Amino acid sequence: MTPEILTFEAFGPYVKKQEIDFSVFKKAGLFLIYGKTGAGKTTVLDAMTYALFGESSGGMRGDFSAMRSDFAPEEQNTSVSFTFSVHDKRYKFTRGLRVRTKRNGEKELQALQNAFFMDEKGEFVPFFENPGVKNVRQKAEEILGLTYEQFRQVILLPQGKFEELLVADSTAKEEILVTLFKAEKWQQWTDWLCDRAGDLKRDKEGSEQKIRSILEQHGCNAAEDLKALLSATEEQEKKLAESRKAFDSELEKARAGLQNAQAVRTLFDERERAVARSKELSGQREAIQELEQRLMRCAQAEEIMPLRTQAARIKVQQQEWETKQAETGQEIRRLEKHLHESVQALDTIARSIEEEQETLLRKTKELNDTRRMKEEEHAAAVKAYMQDAAFALSEGLEEGQPCPVCGSAHHPQMAQYAGHKVTIEQVNALEREEKRIEKQIAACEKERLLLGHMREECETGLAKYRTENIEKAGRTAVDKSSLQEWIRRADGAFQAMQAAKTAYGFTKKEAEKQSAAFAEAMETFKTACLERGFYTDEQFRAGYMDEGEKEAARLKIQDFSVQTKITEQTLETLSAKLKGSEPPDTGNLQKEVKAKETQRQEIETRWAGVKAKSDLLRESLARMADEQKKLAKKTEDYLELDIFAKLLRGDKGVGLKRYVLGVMLSAITQQANILLKKVHDGRYQLYRSSEGQGRARKVGLDLEVFDAFSGEKRSVKSLSGGEKFLVALALSLGLSAVVQAQSGGIRIDAMFVDEGFGSLDPSSIENALDILASIRGGQRLVGIISHVQLLKENIEASIEVRKERAGSEIVVNI
Repeated sequence: MTPEILTFEAFGPYVKKQEIDFSVFKKAGLFLIYGKTGAGKTTVLDAMTYALFGESSGGMRGDFSAMRSDFAPEEQNTSVSFTFSVHDKRYKFTRGLRVRTKRNGEKELQALQNAFFMDEKGEFVPFFENPGVKNVRQKAEEILGLTYEQFRQVILLPQGKFEELLVADSTAKEEILVTLFKAEKWQQWTDWLCDRAGDLKRDKEGSEQKIRSILEQHGCNAAEDLKALLSATEEQEKKLAESRKAFDSELEKARAGLQNAQAVRTLFDERERAVARSKELSGQREAIQELEQRLMRCAQAEEIMPLRTQAARIKVQQQEWETKQAETGQEIRRLEKHLHESVQALDTIARSIEEEQETLLRKTKELNDTRRMKEEEHAAAVKAYMQDAAFALSEGLEEGQPCPVCGSAHHPQMAQYAGHKVTIEQVNALEREEKRIEKQIAACEKERLLLGHMREECETGLAKYRTENIEKAGRTAVDKSSLQEWIRRADGAFQAMQAAKTAYGFTKKEAEKQSAAFAEAMETFKTACLERGFYTDEQFRAGYMDEGEKEAARLKIQDFSVQTKITEQTLETLSAKLKGSEPPDTGNLQKEVKAKETQRQEIETRWAGVKAKSDLLRESLARMADEQKKLAKKTEDYLELDIFAKLLRGDKGVGLKRYVLGVMLSAITQQANILLKKVHDGRYQLYRSSEGQGRARKVGLDLEVFDAFSGEKRSVKSLSGGEKFLVALALSLGLSAVVQAQSGGIRIDAMFVDEGFGSLDPSSIENALDILASIRGGQRLVGIISHVQLLKENIEASIEVRKERAGSEIVVNI
C-alpha cells in the first residue's frame, strides 16, 4: 500500500481543510511529523484509519462522530479522504459528517462513507450504489489484504505497545502475541480436536449403552444367553407350525361341507326370486299392451305428419311475407317523413329567397336614385371645372395673339369667372363615387338573378315532391346554401318511397297467396286426421311420438319379452334341479366351521407371537453384532484422536498454540537482532528463554538479552530506559516484518512509527535513525511522529503540525 493524498476538514483539532501529498516524501524516504503536545500529530494517522476502517489508529477515540472538531462552526461538515495505490491501482476512501437541519430547527449529524476505484478514463468510480459502514470496511480489508488490527500492526506502530511486549512475562506475552498474530485459530483447532475426541468418546459410550439395552430388553447378561434364548424360541415356533398345519386340513373339510349346503340353499333362493319376478312381469303385461297400441297409433300419425309439416312450412312462409310487408310499410312511413322534412326545408328556402329578392329590389331602386343624383353632381362639377379652366386660360389672352385652343387672334367674348373654384381631384372623386354605386347596382342585379334561379329550383322541387299529405310548413331556420343538398335528399327519399310502395304491394300479394295456401293445406290435413280417427289436434299430438319415445317404447316391449322368457326358463330349470329336494339347514354347519376357525385363530396367534419373538431375538442378535463392530472401530478412533488432541493441548508438554507462538517469536527476534547490530555497536542480541515454568512447562515465550560486553544473558527488564526503547523499536520493526510475511506476502510501501523518542540521548537517537534508515530501502516510505529536536535536525522532510487557538494546521517541509 502506497499512500498518495490525505485530506481532512473539521476533524480533531483541525478546522480548515488540510491536505498531505505523500508523493513529495518519496525521494527522501524518511519524514518526520512533529509539533507540540496535543497539536494533532497522531490525528494524521487517525484520518487514514477512519477513512479506511471507521476507527482511530489507536482504537481508543470512539466512533467517527467523536472526531468532529470542537472548533468547527455549527454548519461546517466534517470529512476525511484517503487516496492510495495497491499494485498500480488507485483507490479513494472517504467518510464524512454532514450537518443537517431538522424541521424543528435542531442540527443533527448524518454519517456518510464511500469507496472508489479509478477506471480506465482516470476517473474515480464508486464501488457501491448504497455504501454502508460494513461493506466499505470490508472493501478496505479486501483491497489491502489486512484487517484493521493487522493494518495497525504492519502499517502503523502505535505508542507503548511494543515495549509492553518486550518486558511482559510469558503469560502476558502469550496474550499479546495471540492478539497480534491472530493465533486463536491454533487454540481453536486444538479445542475442536478435543471436542471431536469427546464426541467420539460419547459415541463409543453410546454404542456400549445400546449393547447393554439389547441384552436388558431380553433379560440377558451376555450374547451367549441371548443365543440360547433364541434356540429355545425357534423350537417352540416349529412345534406350533406343525399343529397349525394339521388343524388346517380339518378346517378345510368343514368349510367344503358348508359350501355345498350353501350352494343348494342358493338354488332354492333363486327359484323363489324367479317366482316373484314372474308375478311382477304379469302385473306389467297390461301396460306393455297399451304401449304396443300407442306405437300402432303413432304409425298412423306418422303417415299424415308430412301434411302437417307442409302446412306448418306454408304458415312460416306466410308469416315471413307478412313480416316483410310490415317492414316495407315502416320504410314507406320513414321515407315519407324524410320527404316531408325536405319539402319543408325547400318551402322555407323559397320564402327566404322571396324575401331576399324583395329586399334587393328595394336596395336597387335606392341605388339607382343615388346614382342619378351623383351623375348630376358629376356633370355640374365637370362643367364648373371646364369653365374655371377657360377663365384661367382667358386671363392670358391678348388681342392679336392666337388662342392656344382655337388659334383665333381676336377674342370677342372671353370666359367669365363662375363664382367658385372646382379642382380636378373633386371631379375625379365624384366620378369614382358614381362608379362605386354602379358596381353595387350590378352586384344587386347579379344576386337577384341567382336568387331567381334558386327560387325556380325550389318551386320545381316543391311541385314535384309535395304530395297531398305534405302541407306548407312554418318558418324554420334553413340556410339557402344547402338548397342542392335538400333537393338531393328529397329526390332520394321520393325515389326510395316509390320503390318501397311497389315492394309493399308485392309483399302484400305474396302474404295473401301464402294465407290461402295454408288454409288449403290445413283442410287436407284435417281430412286425413278424420279418416284415421284423429278428431282433434290434441288426439293427433298424443298419438304422435318422436324417435326417442318410439325407441324407448320398443326397447321396453323387447325387454319385457326377453325377461318373460328368461324367467320362464329359469323356473323350469330350477324346478328340474330341485325336484324331490328339501332346503338344507346350514346353521349347524356354520357353527361348526366358526368353532374350528376360532381354534385355528388361537393356534395362529400363539404361533405368530412365538415367531415375532424369535424374529425380534434374531434382529437383536444382528444389531448387537453390528454395534460390537462399530464399538471396536469407535474405540480405536477415539483412543487415537484422544492421544493426539491431548498432545496438541499440551497435557504432557508444550501445546500447539504455544509452539507456534514460540516459532513466531523466534522469527521476530531474528529480525530484531539484525537491526540491533546498529545499536551500541551491536552490544545487545535478543533470545527466547528455554526455562520451563510449572506443570504446563511454558517454554519459549520469555525474552532475555545477551550483553556482548559482559558475555552473559540477562533479563530485558534490566535494560535502561533508552536501551529498552531501542530494543523495543527493533522488536517492533521485526514484528512488523514477520506480521507482513504472515499476511500472505502483502507489499508494504509505507510505515508510520508513533513512538516517543524523548527518553533517548543523542547517540541513541542516531542509533534509532540508523535502524529506521536500514528498513526504508527501495521505495519504502517511513514516517515518524515525534517532537524531539535532534530528529528535526536529522530528518529534513517533515510535516509540521502548528497548534493555534482557532485550530491546528499542517505545513509540509521538503
